[in-house]
Amino acid sequence: MKTAFVTGGTGFIGVNLVDQLVRQSWSVTCLHREGSELRYLKRHPVELRVGDLLDADSLRRAIPQGVNTVFHVAADTSSWSRLDAGQTATNVTGTRNVVNAARERGAKRFVLTSTASAYGPQKGPLSEESPSTAATSWVNYERSKWLSEQEVRQGSRNGLSAVIMNPCAVFGPCDTSVWGQVFRSIRDGKMAVLPPGALPVNHVTEVARAHIAAAQRGSDGANYILNGEYHTLAEIFRQMARLLGVELRAPVLPRTVFKTLARCVAMAASLTGKTPEMTPEMAEILSRDNRVVTDRAERELDYHRVPLEQCLRDSYDWLKAEGLL
Repeated sequence: MKTAFVTGGTGFIGVNLVDQLVRQSWSVTCLHREGSELRYLKRHPVELRVGDLLDADSLRRAIPQGVNTVFHVAADTSSWSRLDAGQTATNVTGTRNVVNAARERGAKRFVLTSTASAYGPQKGPLSEESPSTAATSWVNYERSKWLSEQEVRQGSRNGLSAVIMNPCAVFGPCDTSVWGQVFRSIRDGKMAVLPPGALPVNHVTEVARAHIAAAQRGSDGANYILNGEYHTLAEIFRQMARLLGVELRAPVLPRTVFKTLARCVAMAASLTGKTPEMTPEMAEILSRDNRVVTDRAERELDYHRVPLEQCLRDSYDWLKAEGLL
C-alpha cells in the first residue's frame, strides 16, 4: 500500500486530495495544527498528527519514515499587505521546513501545491516555459509562492524527487471560503461591481487526481500548470447568480476604476483594522487577462478540463447540502 503525508488536509484542495488518495487505497497521514477544524477531514480514514509548518521538529515527528509521497498543500493565500510577514513565513520558511523534514525522513517523492500566480504577471499567455516575473511582483502572494517553489528546487538539488503543481482558479466541493464566499455575497446582494479580468477554471477533483498522478509518474523537477476553460470573471459570477436564482445586474468596471476602488476599500479598512473585502493585491490579479496555453498536464498526468457549468454546480450543490447557502 502506498503511503502519503499531507499538509493542508483541512483545507479545500487538501481535503479533496485526501478523499482521492483514500479512494485509490493510499494510507494517509495528515498534519494539522492544534485547534484546527477537522470536521471534513475526519470523514476519511486517515491518521492525524499535530504539528506546525514553522515547527521543524514537529514535522520530523509527524512525517512517517520512508513515506512514498509528501503532498505539501498548506499555504497562506491572503492578499492584504498587513499580513505579508506571516504569509512569507508560512509559504517560504514553512515550505523549507517541510522539504528538509521530507528529506530527513526519506520521502521518495515530494509534490508541492503551488499556483499559476507563482509565474507573476505575464504579457502574453502562460505556459510552463514562461519565465516567472513573481520575484519582483509587488503582490506578496505571488512572490511568496514563487519563493516556495525555490525551496522545493533547492531540495531537488539536494536529492529530493519533486514535482510542482500550478492550478488556476479551483472550484468544487468543500470550498467554504473563496468561491463559497462569492456565492454568499451574490446571494446577499453584496456584489455591487464586477472585476474586469478573466482566467481558466479547474475542478478540485481533477486537481486532486493530477496531484496523485504527479506523485506516480510526473517528470522529476517539472511544473504542471492545470489549464481549463477560459472565462471572464463577470461570466463566472453571473452563472453563480443563475444557480442561486437571482439576477446579477452589477456592472463590469474598467481596470483602472476597479483598482482605484480597491485602494479606497483598503484605506478604509486600515482605519478599522478589519481585513478588507477587496484589497489592491486582489484587484490586481482579478483585473488581469490570465490566459494559459499548455496541455502538459493532459498529456503526462491524464488531467481533464471540466466545464465551468459543472465546476459551479458541484460547488453550489455541496454548499447547499452542508447548509452553508
